[in-house]
Amino acid sequence: MKSIIIAAGSGRRIPEFSKLIPKSLIKINKKSLLKRQIDLMRKSEIREIAIVKGFKSNKINFKRIKYFYNKNYKKNEQLDSLFSANEWFTDDLLITFSDIIYEDSIIKKIIKSKHDFTIAIQKDWKKKYKNRFDHPIDQADKVFIKKDKILDIGKKLSGDKTSGEFLGIFKISKKISNIFINQYKILKKTKITEKLQIHDFFRYLIKKNINIKPTYVNGKYMEIDTYNDFKIAKEMFNEK
Repeated sequence: MKSIIIAAGSGRRIPEFSKLIPKSLIKINKKSLLKRQIDLMRKSEIREIAIVKGFKSNKINFKRIKYFYNKNYKKNEQLDSLFSANEWFTDDLLITFSDIIYEDSIIKKIIKSKHDFTIAIQKDWKKKYKNRFDHPIDQADKVFIKKDKILDIGKKLSGDKTSGEFLGIFKISKKISNIFINQYKILKKTKITEKLQIHDFFRYLIKKNINIKPTYVNGKYMEIDTYNDFKIAKEMFNEK
């Protein structure tokens, strides 16, 4: 299994850090978000790790990592950044956003999943939005699940159609990796993709009758989108 960490963005909503470094290099208790993810992946026996970088790319420099550069990072969102690494889609893949921090139990559970295409879902997700005053619930990547199948995903889902939150971690088999590449090429022929997020692509795949399974995870998790998120995460992961 290989992995891809999407880390090309500029972190516009957290200028306290992004004036100097990519958001993915923010340190939570002495270890950057990227270093923490890399360490957890290696601990889980993932040896081939790639990072898609763009903003202040010279700052991201870890050993034994494959790098892809998204030259259009100023215009692109998550989807086009991911496919900057399309040559890496030759094996089972674990894909993560770079601006998240999580316990190793979360990544271990999704790695162990037998599904061809599965995304990490947290059912008890609303509580962490209690103090996120500058990142309200309506900005969450919500999911609607029925009979163990994801039927819809996105920020616009209503409360009665929300079964949990997508955490920015997913796994695809080699077979699905090929489908990803082919469907992305088809999508680009009909639509401008530069502003599309990963969840937009998932919705597109659902409409193509591609089955996405949930992997329910528990444990500490936080997305770092604002300075307030950083403060919450720092307290949450106050490891001794």
